Amino acid sequence: MKVLHILFELQFSGAELMLQTASERFEASGLETTILATGPVEGIYADYFRKLGWNVVHIPFQKDIKFFRKLYSFIKKTGFNVVHIHTEGAFIYKAVIAYLAGTKKIVSTVHNNFLFNGYLKHRRQLHHIIALKLLGVKFISISESVKHTEKSIYYTNTTLIHNWIDLKSFNKPNTNTFDTIEAHVVTVPIHMISVGKCLYEKQHQRILELIKELVNRGINCHYTHIGCGDLETQEKQWANDNNLTDVVTFIPHTNKVAQYLQQCNYYIMPSLFEGVGNACLEAMAAGLLCVVSDAPGLNTLITNNVNGIIADFSQISQVADNIIKVHNDGARYNKMIESAQLYVTQKHGVSNVEKMIQMYY
Repeated sequence: MKVLHILFELQFSGAELMLQTASERFEASGLETTILATGPVEGIYADYFRKLGWNVVHIPFQKDIKFFRKLYSFIKKTGFNVVHIHTEGAFIYKAVIAYLAGTKKIVSTVHNNFLFNGYLKHRRQLHHIIALKLLGVKFISISESVKHTEKSIYYTNTTLIHNWIDLKSFNKPNTNTFDTIEAHVVTVPIHMISVGKCLYEKQHQRILELIKELVNRGINCHYTHIGCGDLETQEKQWANDNNLTDVVTFIPHTNKVAQYLQQCNYYIMPSLFEGVGNACLEAMAAGLLCVVSDAPGLNTLITNNVNGIIADFSQISQVADNIIKVHNDGARYNKMIESAQLYVTQKHGVSNVEKMIQMYY
């Protein structure tokens, strides 16, 4: 069975990592996988897919008829049995092209909580009605919050398939956690990490403000920032202007996230919204205490003071207080990360992909 996955620029992002992690199961199920990159450039993750033996094609998206002609010709000529759309931009037009090209099954994964209103909300409602009623598109939601958003705002019934991660790579003993329950703030520094693109909704600025607050209090701490994007230069400049260059390490992108997580003990995610937050799942599996915002896609993963901390990042001083308090209580810290690892193991293993594969047949 020939399956086409349509993505944007191929990066170290959740959808790409999930597809790679599921590669053995795709092969065992008889799937012949092709990746279509539609970003302005192919993206650095393309070679990782090629190493799996997958075909990678690049057709840059443009708002003109040429793009859709190329897309139609490519799908028609190759004869895909399934077209799986992972992109939000121009979704309905890609679905129409796949339908007209003779694709029997069209699947779309909603990877985020799209909390639109006004014109954008009504346009998306119409597009989903067309997709469901006329094109027979099957929708997948990646979390309970996304499923609720799609149903309550866009009247779209979706199949819930929880995101999965490579548990074998992340669920390893963390050398930066607490072996005893006394004097941790002295013996173990606070080493925070975030993984994600430098975008407004990721709110990395809040993490920099948090590290500054901790430094000003004389706390031994460090922040590893993994990610690049529109605000990368601005974030680096802020760190420099606030004399944080010795306690902040910027890494643009890497395939060694698991190794960096093992060097840290707190994962910080102040996002305004997420679909699920695969990076948070990876950190939970790796044995880090996750401190996240009260945002869709995160507040369904983290139960406050049970398997992590939900914080108000508009109150940086209070966030610092919470982290210092739990850092001085090793028993509480260890109990929360054990709960987090159990949660991820039970709910977000790679076996979740089997449900998606069943939708293809």
